[in-house]
Amino acid sequence: MEMISATGLKGTPWPELMPDGRPALIVPAAPDRPVPAADGWASHDTADPHPDWSAVLNDYRLTLHRPDGTTWFDGEIAADRHWRRRVRDHRALLLVTGPFTDVFGLRPAAEAGLLMLLTVPARLISSL
Repeated sequence: MEMISATGLKGTPWPELMPDGRPALIVPAAPDRPVPAADGWASHDTADPHPDWSAVLNDYRLTLHRPDGTTWFDGEIAADRHWRRRVRDHRALLLVTGPFTDVFGLRPAAEAGLLMLLTVPARLISSL
């Protein structure tokens, strides 16, 4: 049952790979995770990482910090070895969020054009 809660069925973020191989983290909406445009969020994909954000992946624990230094996300994700390697190789992570609370709400939000995207610099500090 623990794996189910880690794969987007209970509102927790889950890792994905974009068609071009870039690692992405799909993050359901939560009151404690604001997405203001001033922090760099946009309705379109940007290839360049926002320099004021940071993402640190330590094995399965991911910590994301906003430009003001506050924690935007801190928790374990169900990232396999291949996904973690992609984070290491790209040194960036695409965050995808919007008005959805689980994996089943992602597609309707995407089709309605309601997703918000942000690319952040990322570093891996665990061994592969």
